[in-house]
Amino acid sequence: MKIKAMKKHIRNINVFLDANVIIDYMLPRKHHSKNAASLFDEAKKVSVYVCSFTFAIVYHHMRKKNISHSRALHQLEQLFQKVVCLSVNDVIIQQALKSGFNDFEDAIQYFCALQVPNCEAIISRDRRGFHLSAIPAISPNEFLSKEF
Repeated sequence: MKIKAMKKHIRNINVFLDANVIIDYMLPRKHHSKNAASLFDEAKKVSVYVCSFTFAIVYHHMRKKNISHSRALHQLEQLFQKVVCLSVNDVIIQQALKSGFNDFEDAIQYFCALQVPNCEAIISRDRRGFHLSAIPAISPNEFLSKEF
């Protein structure tokens, strides 16, 4: 199914994006950037939520790829306009510490995702990290090909 054909299936919903999907979008990675970009093409129909620390993670990866500080900040400003940024607070950290998740970063993101009203999915390339999640964890490809 082509991406254009998929677009008609997506309705206005709330989703949470794992930092790895944002990295795929901001630093085009082979085999992953196309689906990540398609998620943002749907911005009028999909409300995209991320953790505040995602910006620091993405900045770090951008700098490792020799993207200048000013260019990285500019691109992050553009990203900021496309997402809803959720704060990571002491309650979320405490929940993540006690959660039983194998990956602390995923635990933080999960407890942020729980703050999203009617969150229908956590979109991640590493769904295993969300095995304890009450919110369905799906890949970008699964999200784009599934009717909601």
